[in-house]
Amino acid sequence: MSFISLINSRTGEYIATSVLLADSFWLRLRGLLGRSPLKPYEGLWLIPCQQVHMLGMHYALSIWFINSKSEVCHIIDQLEPGKISPRIREAVSIIEFPAGWGAKSDTHVGDIVQRQSENENR
Repeated sequence: MSFISLINSRTGEYIATSVLLADSFWLRLRGLLGRSPLKPYEGLWLIPCQQVHMLGMHYALSIWFINSKSEVCHIIDQLEPGKISPRIREAVSIIEFPAGWGAKSDTHVGDIVQRQSENENR
């Protein structure tokens, strides 16, 4: 498993310090099903992905759609259990965070998400 940190290039602030890359079929298939709720500064990055469902989930999530330029192209800051997100064609991946994380991290559509690998942190 590979974890990275993310920085908002507009604010220069950390968005997350522990994001699991779900870049295989099996990691994407499982997603967060059966896992404990994400803590602040934790996330799951589904690559590739344009749509998610919350079927079987027990807690809401903040869903960020990321395009090929690493820009946030759409945010659903509170997707409730049992719901299905829209398919965002521009998106190449989706990052899942604790519900409300877009507002808490001051992240907006158009912001660029910068990746840092574990050995680059701090």
